[in-house]
Amino acid sequence: MTDVRAAGADGRVADLSIEEAVERVFTAVGCDTRAANATEPRFVLVTGTPASGKTRLRHEKYRTGYVAVDAGDIFRLIPNCETLDFPGEHAWFIDAVGGRVARRALAERRDVVTEVFATDNNEPLIEVIESMKALGYHTELVGIRADLERSIEWNEARGLSNVSSYFTNPFNVRWLKEAARAEAGLSSAKLQESDDHE
Repeated sequence: MTDVRAAGADGRVADLSIEEAVERVFTAVGCDTRAANATEPRFVLVTGTPASGKTRLRHEKYRTGYVAVDAGDIFRLIPNCETLDFPGEHAWFIDAVGGRVARRALAERRDVVTEVFATDNNEPLIEVIESMKALGYHTELVGIRADLERSIEWNEARGLSNVSSYFTNPFNVRWLKEAARAEAGLSSAKLQESDDHE
């Protein structure tokens, strides 16, 4: 999905490069407080109805020590994002950063959190959860719901940079599925290489 033709020659949006954005995701919220390569890293999937407070909960409870694989958080790194549509002209940038964040987080066995929009089709979510379990992650599904009046109030007060999981969902799910597949492939290759040396 990354459209490198839309990128500047150095893959930058304003003064922000893809690599700098990835580093911000890992350092801005204290992700380095938990050592990499933990024996059983944690994966938290926050899901719920529209405007139920998923991002609010995720930022309050899972800000420190968790790598957030979230297109909305990455969008907010873009200078002047509150004047832009999501994903808009910077979809290539969001996609490039998100894919790298997910791959690095799993390769380093970091604790990971994401949020998704609750839908009738849970197949993609089940695939993500099962993939993370297969990689040795302790998984936690956190469901959240708010009453209708509160959801309407929050949705009407939502700024442009507070992107609904309805729009970020496809990014978040795809990044994690692709990163889990890649990591599973690497793990299988390492195991095969180890067997070959014995």
